[in-house]
Amino acid sequence: MTVSGAVIKWLKTFDPEKFWKMRQVDTDIQSAKVDSYSLVKEPVRNVKTYVSGRKVITDHYMIQARLSSQTNSDRIGNNGFGEALEEWVSEQNRNKNFPQIPDAAVQNISVMTPFYLGKADTNNSIYQLTVAIKYEKEK
Repeated sequence: MTVSGAVIKWLKTFDPEKFWKMRQVDTDIQSAKVDSYSLVKEPVRNVKTYVSGRKVITDHYMIQARLSSQTNSDRIGNNGFGEALEEWVSEQNRNKNFPQIPDAAVQNISVMTPFYLGKADTNNSIYQLTVAIKYEKEK
């Protein structure tokens, strides 16, 4: 399993009662369907390599959600969803409930940019949130 695959599997456990469940999270490309989600790897990677060969890597991923935004109540609900997702990521980090990356130990996952409206279309909008995941790999 890839790092992005592990993050997607972890994201699918987000299901607060007040909001809908991310049933499917696509990789890299956002679907044109409303209520669709994707995970896009950012072109930012920080790697610290030690003499032993051990590496501490920080990758950044953008979580995108295409949601209906026709009415003000839609947009208010979307922002509520985003705030709940931000809080959930922070809570998972506090509880050390991390994505399970093969051959790596996750140290931290955090929100880098809050949930915001990235692109508005006629009937829906793409909202975005960026997370950073820091993990350690031996050689």
